[in-house]
This record gives sequence, C-alpha cells and structure tokens, in this order.
Amino acid sequence: MSLIKYNHSLSPLFHNFDDLFNVFDSFDSMARPRQSISGPRANVKNLEGEHVIEVATPGVAKEDLLVDVNDGLLSVSYSRDDSGRSHSFQKSFKRSWTLPKDVNLDSVGAEYNDGVLTVTIPKMAPEVPASRQIVVN
Repeated sequence: MSLIKYNHSLSPLFHNFDDLFNVFDSFDSMARPRQSISGPRANVKNLEGEHVIEVATPGVAKEDLLVDVNDGLLSVSYSRDDSGRSHSFQKSFKRSWTLPKDVNLDSVGAEYNDGVLTVTIPKMAPEVPASRQIVVN
C-alpha cells in the first residue's frame, strides 16, 4: 500500500462545489444530509397515548447518560473524558427535541437496554369542554 500526499491546492475547488448545493437548502433543509449533524441516530414515534424517542447509544454506560426536560425541551447527552489513560480523548454528544404542548412532563420516563435509550413521553388526556344546558327565559 502506498500513501498519496494530500494536495491542498484542490481543496478550494471542492469547497466551492459544496457551496453550489447549499443554494438548495432554503427549499428543503432535509433534502440532503448535513455534515454538521452529529451524534447518535434517533427514532421518534408519535403513538396513540405517548411519544417515544429511541436513541442508539452503543458502548455508552447507562450511568453516563443524562436525560433532561427543561422548559419544553428534552435533551439527551453524554460526556466522557478519558484523560487518565495513555491516550486522552473526550467523547460526548447532545441531542434535543422540542416537546409538544400535549405531553405530561411529570411522567417522562427513560429506559436503557442493549445500547438503545428509550424515552417515553406520555400524552395528556385531551380536555373535554364543559357542557351544560342553558335555560331559555
């Protein structure tokens, strides 16, 4: 196997090519993958009585995960600093979701099993408008 030296002179050419595709981002931001999105993959389900968010976090210890609900925002984060080893590195991520108004924030639960974090957000029962009969005078 032979190594090929990186040619810095071609780098601006490729950056300009990427800028060409950025023009289309204003039409549909989900049309093409973004390189700035990082972190674990997540699956969001809107079920009958609850919202469920499944986050793939293989290799992460359950004790190191932080699930936080603050001001209508659900955040899942992880941070680990292995500076005590011979090769120091930091591994971290954070994903956040804006919660709808129809959820019960006091009953949010999380479960970690086989590298998948499952966050369950129960929906509140819809309010039934009060009805009464009006007497006609």
